[in-house]
Amino acid sequence: MTADLHLFDALAWRMAQPQPGLRQGAHRGRMRGAGGAFADLAPLLAYPDARRLDLRRSLTDPMGGFFVRRFERPADITLHVLVDASASLGAGALSDRQGLAALMAGGLAQAARRGGDRAAVQAVGGDEILAALPPSRRAGIGQEARDLIAALIPTGSGVGGLIAAASSLPRRRVLVGVISDFDISAPELALLLEALSPRPVLPIWLRDSGLEEPPGDFGLAEIRDPETGRRRTLLTSGRWAARQAQASLRHRQSLRAVFAGQGLRPVEIRDSIDIGDLIATLDEAPL
Repeated sequence: MTADLHLFDALAWRMAQPQPGLRQGAHRGRMRGAGGAFADLAPLLAYPDARRLDLRRSLTDPMGGFFVRRFERPADITLHVLVDASASLGAGALSDRQGLAALMAGGLAQAARRGGDRAAVQAVGGDEILAALPPSRRAGIGQEARDLIAALIPTGSGVGGLIAAASSLPRRRVLVGVISDFDISAPELALLLEALSPRPVLPIWLRDSGLEEPPGDFGLAEIRDPETGRRRTLLTSGRWAARQAQASLRHRQSLRAVFAGQGLRPVEIRDSIDIGDLIATLDEAPL
């Protein structure tokens, strides 16, 4: 099981904005110092470090000023993984969405540690925090996160708990990974993303093709609402399956529109995780 997590070692994320902070990390920093990539030139009087004197700029300055080179000091961040552990996470037709959520949470935590960042995990079901791991770089954080999510009993409904958890997160030097089946309405998603703003967000969307496109076999089926637990018996048919597929498509389109309105593009995982596709998608994620 632990070996699976090492497949995530190649995952990386690039923050669009320079990060504040003094602790050395792997992301572009706002602080200026001796290490990292070239940032700019500054007057020697403002930054008196003759070791970094830029001779060409100094000799060509018409006012006879002296200039030094400044460099970005790479900074670290904390990855906060929010797992939507509402009851729908336990529902599946062609995939084990809870198992996927556990693997993704563990893999992201593993990748964060490998990159020099800290990782924290919160699993929220309904209005409750079901389990949590505080920010850490300790060895084994990835497996701890995976075991934590795998052992949960998904429960509850709605986004109230996720909104409360999102609102309590730090606003600086963070990346928030939200792992969910997003079996919520477009207005609920908009409220959740509003609570997460202005933090950079990486949505991980767990999809199940068997639920989105149910088989069209004729017969009776007992359907349980994953959020409420209410059961009902339906007459299934090809026409019923087509209606279900169309409703699922409209729902996905409405959620994608909300994401796009916030400048986000979710990582969509359909039934299983393809590490190669995941690495490529994360490389292009707008953070």
